[in-house]
Amino acid sequence: MKTLRESIEIDVSPEIIWDWLLDLAENYLEWHHSHIKANWETEKASELGSIFYAEEDISGDFLKMRSKLTELIPNSLYRFKTVGGLKIILAGGSFEIEPSKNGSVFTATLDFRMGNLLSKIAKKKVKKISQHMMEEGENLKKILEKSE
Repeated sequence: MKTLRESIEIDVSPEIIWDWLLDLAENYLEWHHSHIKANWETEKASELGSIFYAEEDISGDFLKMRSKLTELIPNSLYRFKTVGGLKIILAGGSFEIEPSKNGSVFTATLDFRMGNLLSKIAKKKVKKISQHMMEEGENLKKILEKSE
């Protein structure tokens, strides 16, 4: 298993980040220019068991992702597992929020099912995804700090 992790300090409270995450389908397209489509496939959104669907283009790689919410700790943890075909490679991930002196630290993680050999073969893709995650963090910081 290979975990990609990106953290950024955002000068807003954990509650503001949490509220933004609870409206993920509505906020997804604004979050990053490569995000194409997002919606909840279940009747209920942002609850345990809810299924989130998203499409994005990461540097020419078109991805369709379905994620099931598996753990929600208000103002702290938003964990999901991948469902559908992509789960062969992407196990899941999380968004973690920790209070900090100036607001919050937001950490995004993605857990990939790959060992050292596959990591070397997919090195360029992993780098693109890491860059994308960093940009998402920077964009989220701009979005949330601007709204304050």
